[in-house]
Amino acid sequence: MPRPPARALLVLALVASVACSSGVRGATTRGRLTRVSVNVLGWNTLVKATLIDREGRRTGWSADRPVREIPGCLHEYGSEEGIPNDDAPEDTATPAPADTVPGGPLPTPMYHYFTIADSADVPGLIHEGGCELRLDADVDGKVQLTLTGNGTRLAECRDTTSVWMRRGVPSRWRLTWSAVAGKCGVKLERGSGPRKR
Repeated sequence: MPRPPARALLVLALVASVACSSGVRGATTRGRLTRVSVNVLGWNTLVKATLIDREGRRTGWSADRPVREIPGCLHEYGSEEGIPNDDAPEDTATPAPADTVPGGPLPTPMYHYFTIADSADVPGLIHEGGCELRLDADVDGKVQLTLTGNGTRLAECRDTTSVWMRRGVPSRWRLTWSAVAGKCGVKLERGSGPRKR
């Protein structure tokens, strides 16, 4: 059997090298987290929820009003209950918004939605890989927690749990997120905030 010419072997080696290297590049393309969501839902309780970063900045509910100190962290909250009744008479009273009353405390919400999204000019919690969540219920009851992560070239990842809360007994959680080897990972753990580097 005749041997292939050296030039043919060189071309074959070059093609194999390109195929392998392009496969490796494709395999190591890394995803990047761009958004993390934290949902806190009191099923039958009113709950204060606050995220705390490594520098001690807070966003969430503090005492009797919202606080927003963490860059790139949006906090929404509310307490709508039940299904609206279309046959109910219209309420014509227009009370002043609670946050415009000087010194007036706001009622504790039933749910909190946090959205964490870094941007080029506002580095936030995403790059820190986690934060602490503190909960404090006004009424004994159950609270559901959901942590969700998603981003560029990543499938959404989620961790969820629920906890029974007692009035006056705070609950602390460590929330962590990462994108490793092209996979999104999030975790809710009881305990204190993220470990210091």
